[in-house]
Amino acid sequence: MIRHIPQLAIGLATSLLAACGSLVPFAGESFTLQGQLPPNFALKAQAHYGVANGCNGSSRTRSFESEFEHDAHEYRFRIPVNYRDGLCEMRLARVGLFIHGRYGDKDWQRTYDNGGLVLVDALPEGASGFDANGRLSKTAECSWLFQLSKAYSRKGEISKLLTCRNAGAYVVGQELPGKLVRLSFRVEQEERPSRNNTWINTPGGWKPCVPRAGWQRCQEPPVFDKFKMNDQECTVYPNCKE
Repeated sequence: MIRHIPQLAIGLATSLLAACGSLVPFAGESFTLQGQLPPNFALKAQAHYGVANGCNGSSRTRSFESEFEHDAHEYRFRIPVNYRDGLCEMRLARVGLFIHGRYGDKDWQRTYDNGGLVLVDALPEGASGFDANGRLSKTAECSWLFQLSKAYSRKGEISKLLTCRNAGAYVVGQELPGKLVRLSFRVEQEERPSRNNTWINTPGGWKPCVPRAGWQRCQEPPVFDKFKMNDQECTVYPNCKE
C-alpha cells in the first residue's frame, strides 16, 4: 500500500536539500598572486572577506605566507575570491600585503612595509587592467633607509627602514576569478638616509653628523659622529672606514 508523505515532511526535505546545496563551494572562483622576492625577503598576504548575502555573519580573514630565503625566490598564493562559511557567502574585499625584509642575522634587524590589492568596480584613470591572457604584471621598487638606532640598548648602531613603491594594484572584483596577478619586488642597490640632513655624503661614503642642540639636523658646518657596525666603531657607511 502506498502511503502519502505529509506535506510538512516534503517541505522539510526540500529545505534540507537547499541548505546542503548552499554548502557546495564555488567552482574556480579564486585567483593567483605570485611573483619574485629578493634575497632575505618574505611576503604575507592577508585576504579580507565580507558577507555577500543576507546571512547573519561577520567578516573573515585568511593569510598566505612565504618564508625568508637567502637567494631570490618565487612565491605563489592561490586566493579564493569567494567561499561559503556555513550558509554565509563570503566575498573578497581586499588583500593586504606585508613585505618583510631582513638586513642582518639579529632578530631586530628586520622590518616591513605595506602594500595591497584594492578591489574596485571600475579601474581608476591610468590604472592597468588584465591583458588578453588574464594577467596583470607589476614590479614594486623597494629601498633601504638607514639611520642611527633610536633604541637605548642599541645606541649608535645602524638600523634600517624598508620602503616599497607601487607595492600593489587596483583590480576589478568581478574580473578577478581565474586571473593571475604577478607582483614582483626589486631592491635598489643604493641605500640612503631615512631623514635628510642627518648624514653627509662624502667621497668615502655617508658620514653621520652631530645635530644642533634640540634639533635633529646637522650643524653648520657639519661635525661628524661615529657609529657601530658589526661591533666595530665606524665613521663612514657602508664601508666602515675612511
